[in-house]
Amino acid sequence: MSKSYEQLVKRVQKEIGSPGAQSKHCVEIRRREDDSADDWARMLEDLGTVENVTVIPLDDNAEHIRLRWNPEESMA
Repeated sequence: MSKSYEQLVKRVQKEIGSPGAQSKHCVEIRRREDDSADDWARMLEDLGTVENVTVIPLDDNAEHIRLRWNPEESMA
């Protein structure tokens, strides 16, 4: 796993773990200038495999996304 990918995943995990995101079960994330396109695409692919998580593209390039999750289903 590349260092840049690890940093991207950590940043996204931090945003997902924020109190606001946790209370709404939803967070919006944007690709930054310094995020590699390959890392971003890989992260979206990885997120797409997580149960009870929905990735919603908010622009044509999926560089601005909304993640939604259902905590009740993930506890089942």
